[in-house]
Amino acid sequence: MTQRARLLVPVVLLLVAAVLLWLASRATWLEVVAFNDQSGEVVRSLTGSDWQPALVPLALGAVAAIAAVALVRGIGARVIGAVIALLGLAAVLLVLSGVGDIDTDRAHSVVTSSEGQARTDAGPGAEGSAAVPEWSQITEISARAAGPAATGAGAFALLAAGVVVMLRPARAVSRDDRYVTPAARRQDAATTVEPDPDSGRDLWQDLDDGRDPTV
Repeated sequence: MTQRARLLVPVVLLLVAAVLLWLASRATWLEVVAFNDQSGEVVRSLTGSDWQPALVPLALGAVAAIAAVALVRGIGARVIGAVIALLGLAAVLLVLSGVGDIDTDRAHSVVTSSEGQARTDAGPGAEGSAAVPEWSQITEISARAAGPAATGAGAFALLAAGVVVMLRPARAVSRDDRYVTPAARRQDAATTVEPDPDSGRDLWQDLDDGRDPTV
């Protein structure tokens, strides 16, 4: 695998993961129906950011990991790969917690909180109907598959990116002597035990230093 591929593959996977996790945070995960004796039946749509608040930080973490993968080399890159894989495992846990039996008490807590989803659709100026009362009862919960599916795909992309970086990290860029300053070359020459007189290196060094090697 070339150096470019070592960088391109995980970067693309991380970008895909970030987009999928962000879309999952915007998608509807649950439709919750609450009933109370004041406003009657109220329907709430819980998005991924409402039901799984960690989705947005995971998406931002995937974006930040792109810069880390592009900058870090060697052993440090393997550490970054391990962190990316842990982010993927965290996304897997979100998927597992979002399927199966739904926690009714948690759904009740979300729709009756004083933030976001507790608001009704009555519009501004409708006093007394701005929030779902805490004594409301959850009568129905319907799950939607789009959010968990996008999260699962994003988790897979994160895990794949982490494994690629751990197994094939980008190599450290070796120093090219053509771009080494004369002072650095003199220091290297001083630390060399037995320079090769036939290499022609001393000739070029003298020219770079402004000395005439023929004198």
